[in-house]
Amino acid sequence: MREFVGLMDIFRDAEHRFVLYYLANKNPRVEEDKLGAATGLSPQRIRVILSNLQRAHLATFEETHGYTLTEKGLATLYNFHVTINKN
Repeated sequence: MREFVGLMDIFRDAEHRFVLYYLANKNPRVEEDKLGAATGLSPQRIRVILSNLQRAHLATFEETHGYTLTEKGLATLYNFHVTINKN
C-alpha cells in the first residue's frame, strides 16, 4: 500500500474520509479499538489512517484519551464537505 503524502491523497480515499467524519461526529477523544469496531476497518488499516491524519496535522493522540481531530482537521473536513456539496 502506498504512503499518503498530502491532503489531496487523504481526501481522495473513502476510508480516510470515513474516519475523519467519524472522529468529527464523536469528537473529542476516540480510542483506536472503538474506531476500528465502529468503522469495520482492520486494526492495521486504522493505524495507517490515523498515522496519515497525524502527519497531516488533522488528528492528534492523547495517551490517556485517544484520538481527536485538530482545529485544522475540523476546518479542512468542513471545507471539503461544503465544496463537494455545492449544487
